[in-house]
Amino acid sequence: MQRIYTPIFVLFFLAFGISGCSSMGAAMKASPSFANSIGFAEIPFEDLTDRYTNEYSKWVEVNGLKIHYQEVGEGPTIVLVHGIMSSLQTWDDWVLELSKSYRVISLDVPGFGLTGAPESIDDFNEEYLLNTFAKFIDVIELDNFSIAGNSLGGYIAAQYASNYPNRVDHLILLDPVAYPQEVPWIIGFATAPVISSIGGVFQPPLLITMNVEQVYGDHQRIQRRHMDRYVHMAQRSGAKAAYIKVMEILDERSSQETPLPFAQIKAPTLLMWGEADPWVPVELSQRWKEDIKDSQLVIYPGVGHMPMEEIPGKTVMDAIAFLNGEKIVQPEPEPKGKAFSEAGAMERPMEGVSN
Repeated sequence: MQRIYTPIFVLFFLAFGISGCSSMGAAMKASPSFANSIGFAEIPFEDLTDRYTNEYSKWVEVNGLKIHYQEVGEGPTIVLVHGIMSSLQTWDDWVLELSKSYRVISLDVPGFGLTGAPESIDDFNEEYLLNTFAKFIDVIELDNFSIAGNSLGGYIAAQYASNYPNRVDHLILLDPVAYPQEVPWIIGFATAPVISSIGGVFQPPLLITMNVEQVYGDHQRIQRRHMDRYVHMAQRSGAKAAYIKVMEILDERSSQETPLPFAQIKAPTLLMWGEADPWVPVELSQRWKEDIKDSQLVIYPGVGHMPMEEIPGKTVMDAIAFLNGEKIVQPEPEPKGKAFSEAGAMERPMEGVSN
């Protein structure tokens, strides 16, 4: 019994000691009940769908999963692929602007959001993830289109552009993972043998809020709606085991020296990187730039791992300029704590949670 309980207390005290009161406060505010706030309870799927779907939501079955995606606007198609522990709402501000001129498709990547993971978590691996995305593109009948991906979503997008170079018109990669690197502490911690077993059933929201604060270059830019969403989605049934599995996938990927196929990418590529990214160091951007010949790099001073969420206004304007064939100018530093639009996909309040 001692060996079971000790890691739980270590997890609590380590998380609280590093993050302090702000992360704890955010976790408590986002949790519908005390049981949710300490990581044991789940949020019913129906409550999550009530809050995180809207009139643009659609569902399609791929590889045994019901994938949730949203489709907004008309024009050339662009697909938006989010990263680890996130969901399609991370792109809300981009969607608002892009949909004025583009058909924008954003999806909840398998393992996250309202899509969830396969019934057998043992079937969930990198090959399954990449194959399911490729089949999703086929099922919704896309041919020539652009892709933007962040973090894990950047890796998925780059792999697709490598395997189907004639189908991708433009590629936008925001702080993508792929090349060997030292993994973020949370991934190393969560994939440790004992912790991974516990984490599959028990994950205090404190760990989620702490991570969000860590990956932002300026935590004052974090919007309440985003913090709540991260906590809520992590409490979907099956999310805990899926999160651990994806972290194991990334842990394995980060240690592999096998050649990557990105030299096969033909699409003009924009690399967007947060200069203060603590998860994927900006130095790795040079590896991508060397492998993808038709690429340009823009680095955002003081910004973390998710530029499209932290500074959506600047990044979406750069994305649109790139899609229009323009050269992107290296930006000036953003003001600290700058406020951004609270607009986004329509969300309905969840019982016990105030917006």
